[in-house]
Amino acid sequence: MMLIINMNRKRIKPLSKRAEIVLQVLGGMIKAGRIERNMSQANLAERVGVSRYTISLLEKGNPNVGIGTVLESAIIVGIPIMEDDVRQMTKVSQAIANLIEILPSKRVGKKVELDNDF
Repeated sequence: MMLIINMNRKRIKPLSKRAEIVLQVLGGMIKAGRIERNMSQANLAERVGVSRYTISLLEKGNPNVGIGTVLESAIIVGIPIMEDDVRQMTKVSQAIANLIEILPSKRVGKKVELDNDF
C-alpha cells in the first residue's frame, strides 16, 4: 500500500491497492502514448507546463502528481479520457451540475437513533 505524504510531510490516508494499480496503469499508458508520438519527457513537460521530473513521476504512477497534469498529459498523448466531443462533454457536465443542485446539500449533523432492542 502506497502512503501519500503532502508538502507539510503529514501522513495522509494510504491509497487502496486498486487506486495504486490504476495510477500505475494510467502512467504507463501515458508513457506509451508519449513514446508512440516520439515525444521526450521534456517535450511533454513543456506542453503541459510542468517539469520533466513531474512527467517522470506521473509515468511511474506517483499519486502526488496533480489530476490536471495527469489529464492534460493523457489528452496530449492521445489517451481517450471520457468523450472527445466537447459539446457532448459540456452537456454531460451540465447534467451533472443540475443533478448536484437537486441533491441535499448537507447530510452531516442528522443523527438517526437506532433501535437495537430486539
